[in-house]
Amino acid sequence: MPVPKHLDPRRYYRRARQFYFASRYDPAATAAAERAKFEAAGLDVEAARARLDEVLLELSGKRFDHVTGTDSVHWLLLAALSLTPWGRKVRRVLEIGTFRGKTTRILHDLFPEAKIVTCDLPESDPIMNSSYGREGPAIRAHHLAKRTQNLDNSRIRFVEANSFFLPSLTPGPYDLIWVDGGHLYPEIAWDLCNAWHAAAEDGVILCDDVYLDPQGGDRIYDSPDSGEVLRYIEARTDAELTFFLKRENPHWSADPVRRKYVAVLRKRREG
Repeated sequence: MPVPKHLDPRRYYRRARQFYFASRYDPAATAAAERAKFEAAGLDVEAARARLDEVLLELSGKRFDHVTGTDSVHWLLLAALSLTPWGRKVRRVLEIGTFRGKTTRILHDLFPEAKIVTCDLPESDPIMNSSYGREGPAIRAHHLAKRTQNLDNSRIRFVEANSFFLPSLTPGPYDLIWVDGGHLYPEIAWDLCNAWHAAAEDGVILCDDVYLDPQGGDRIYDSPDSGEVLRYIEARTDAELTFFLKRENPHWSADPVRRKYVAVLRKRREG
């Protein structure tokens, strides 16, 4: 018989860990360390934030906030990349994991010359209808309506398929690839493998929800599998790999086990 949630000792252990690490979290040092990563990558974080805020205010009326809110740094990274000479040449973008299409719209607005292909599971897939609260018909209908609204644009093509089949459905090369599908093995392995081979020379791959601690993740939606696969690729190629903290919000990032990252993997141009 399962233990009631309010009696589960793991719940209190997690809260105790969160309190302990939050009391030792240094927001200023964390912000400085993350800013240094942007600078080392040649990315202008202030200009990126200003550009991203323009896009988000138009879409949702809110500014970017990953310090007190739950926004993810991948939006800021995409904005920063869009302002570089490389970013202004992006013409083909692939997104693995559409969800409701908000990041798709952000990609559309940040890269105005790009055609975007976004892929998500078909409605018939069991995972589609058993995750993120989509079991209920009303929530599922709302989810699909929002996705349809966000994808209603001539520069966006939606591929309704398991990402396992992507190479035959929409081959590369792609200048930019955003990987945010399944975060467990085997899905994350084939998504990153397919992304690597679909990326153009000097292409950039971003991957969401990466845990670097081997104990990270809930093993239901998240796990350290993506970090392991990315390190595997890095060790066997000449790619540049950097991990950016997903949120500076201490609720999410103070505890090193719960801490998530967004990975940026860049293929080097041959020769």
